[in-house]
Amino acid sequence: MKNMKLIVMACLLVLLAACGSKAMPDEEKKNGAPQVKNEIPAEKEGVQAELALQENSKEAKLTLKNSSDKEAGTGTAYALEKWADGKWEKVNNNQMFTEQMIMVKAGSNYDQSIDLKEQDAGTYRVSKEFFVDEKKEKVAVVFETE
Repeated sequence: MKNMKLIVMACLLVLLAACGSKAMPDEEKKNGAPQVKNEIPAEKEGVQAELALQENSKEAKLTLKNSSDKEAGTGTAYALEKWADGKWEKVNNNQMFTEQMIMVKAGSNYDQSIDLKEQDAGTYRVSKEFFVDEKKEKVAVVFETE
């Protein structure tokens, strides 16, 4: 009788442990590729960042889509980072940008070229700051290069 209780208790523990585990969603598996952390959202305050890689080119096109009902201000500066050793490392530290304010009207887009000439294949993130109602925000897009 004691053995039967032990067996039932062991089965219950196994079942409880199995209930606590969480399967990884298919979209997060990425064919065995290492998982990256992106704590910067792609959309904030109605402004969304999108990226398109240009074929046969070492450039990408970053688009800020302002779907809010307010004007958003930004500049030419952006941060380009590469995922390496489990963290994001900035790769465009020596790049210089002109100081200018670019206003993106409500319902409009702003396109900007992202220079990838000196970058190896890998996982990258481009982030861009903008202002809405004098409040600074940041959006980012993660992408892969070959």
